[in-house]
Amino acid sequence: MTGRPHLLTGDAVPRRRVFEQLHPEVTIVPPGRPNDRWRAIVPLGKIPGRPDETTIGDWMLGDLMDQLDEMYQDEPGAQPGGRAVP
Repeated sequence: MTGRPHLLTGDAVPRRRVFEQLHPEVTIVPPGRPNDRWRAIVPLGKIPGRPDETTIGDWMLGDLMDQLDEMYQDEPGAQPGGRAVP
């Protein structure tokens, strides 16, 4: 067993589905191999402090969703706390 966290936990999968419906311009890429991270490809200029980058990532889908929710908190479908709602 590795020391890596589980990739899917809690409400992350439903959150991903809702987010993808609300933001078709974002591509969420699952890990290709056991040692890969979840990644999201976002429009240029969307990552705070990194205007020339288009990819963010995390070992856990829930943490990646937290990052995306924070980045899109002022977009339609967001609610206080950053989580998207349909």
